[in-house]
Amino acid sequence: MARVDVTTQPITRAGVAPPLTAPTIDGDIVDVGAVAVWVDNAGVAAVTVTVQTPVTQDGLALADLAVTVPAGAHRLIGPLPSRTFAQPADAAEGAGRALVDYSAVTDVTRAVIRI
Repeated sequence: MARVDVTTQPITRAGVAPPLTAPTIDGDIVDVGAVAVWVDNAGVAAVTVTVQTPVTQDGLALADLAVTVPAGAHRLIGPLPSRTFAQPADAAEGAGRALVDYSAVTDVTRAVIRI
């Protein structure tokens, strides 16, 4: 499988009930900016969600954002500013967007929401 291009759901004044869908083991490609990733872990073990950070400042690589989602819990991860999370324009995948990885995908669902 390949990374999945996840559609961003906008929040409206009427509210949003974003459809939660399962990620693939290869991860996601998501929009950057005022965006958050909603992750629901219905499994029995914690899952780590990692947003790759392709940025280097003064020769030092900025660490990836890694968030643990406990078993039976959910997390809203973001925002994802482009200056920190956007892949370079010449990236092999996800140019100008963020790459999100999951330590496990069994019993995990997610949605991307514009905040």
